[in-house]
Amino acid sequence: MTNIMKVMDNFRGKKVAVIGDIILDKYIFGEVDRISPEAPVPVVKVTDEKYIPGGAANVASNLVALGAETFLLGITGEDENRDILFGAADLLGIDTTGILSDEKKKTTKKTRIISLNQQLLRIDFEDTTYIESHLENAFISKLMSINDLDALIVSDYAKGTITKKLMEKLKKFCKDSRILLVVDPKPKHKDWYKAVDLLTPNKNEAELMSGIQIEQDEDFHQSGLKLTDKFKAGIIITAGAKGMYVVDGENVVRIATTAKEVYDVSGAGDTVVAVLTLALTSGADMVTAAEMANHAAGIKVGKLGTAVVSWQELFADLMNLKHKE
Repeated sequence: MTNIMKVMDNFRGKKVAVIGDIILDKYIFGEVDRISPEAPVPVVKVTDEKYIPGGAANVASNLVALGAETFLLGITGEDENRDILFGAADLLGIDTTGILSDEKKKTTKKTRIISLNQQLLRIDFEDTTYIESHLENAFISKLMSINDLDALIVSDYAKGTITKKLMEKLKKFCKDSRILLVVDPKPKHKDWYKAVDLLTPNKNEAELMSGIQIEQDEDFHQSGLKLTDKFKAGIIITAGAKGMYVVDGENVVRIATTAKEVYDVSGAGDTVVAVLTLALTSGADMVTAAEMANHAAGIKVGKLGTAVVSWQELFADLMNLKHKE
């Protein structure tokens, strides 16, 4: 555990860039006390609204909360939602100079309606057409302008920011710059991820990417080994209540979940990839990094909505574990 504390001390000041699909998460909170006379649906009396940076922006938010200097690269439309997103991201301390606008696209927004801590409905506004080549080149130029970058995270939600050509350019940039490349993948783009440093699929994504249906513990092992052989990359499968599965050489190590209460799993993967990346760039091995990320995920799912885990929260949770040992 002493080693983990040393790793956490090294989080502060790490320089990490996040590129991917930026989403504006809108939450509408309200009370339900009747059914609509127009249709068999609840009538929500709105009590509050809030906007939170989501998708790749949520990864960036987690990195900032954990002490990293964070650069966010992505695409928005030229619309009101872009302005709202920028305002929220700037308040969090994220460097947004790598966010480009495209008049042909609209800013992705997910609106969730919540009552009594339960999500009643989600409405998505999105345009998943792929970005054009001049925007790909602009991203690479931005990355090259950042001095002493420690890692790059690709947060692929398959909304059009990550293209095949851009992924190839990102891999070359990271190889030439000798920086860690971590990808939170989408199976739709699985053929693009070969030879990255780390892939972090969830159970469903691991099934689709490996072709192995996962039902039992052994299936996670087989899927993980097949993925690391196929992609020549490190593999950590996030498995919800089952925790995580880390491919460590020819072995697969299971790390049990630490979650005490589960209110909302949305955004947990973003928290995991942020902690994994910082831990690996701060001297942790794969298993130790996964243990730390697992603790962070346990904290995140105890929070409602898109939320971050701070350095202080993770440190306190790990200290509690140390005292129990």
